[in-house]
Amino acid sequence: MLEEKYLRLDDLAAPDGYVAPSTSEDLAYIAYFRQACKRYNIDFASADQDERDFVIRMAEKNFAQKRA
Repeated sequence: MLEEKYLRLDDLAAPDGYVAPSTSEDLAYIAYFRQACKRYNIDFASADQDERDFVIRMAEKNFAQKRA
């Protein structure tokens, strides 16, 4: 039974599966997003929807400008 669960995970992690390794750009965005949360003093896990939307928009906007 447990082996079947692990086989299912292997199927999901296959090259044509649903799980893909993070790219360097993904990792750079995550690091930048965490910096934006600290800059605006927002704890994303306990933030309300307006705070979450704000920090996401600011991170995306500034990250895109930084990468361009």
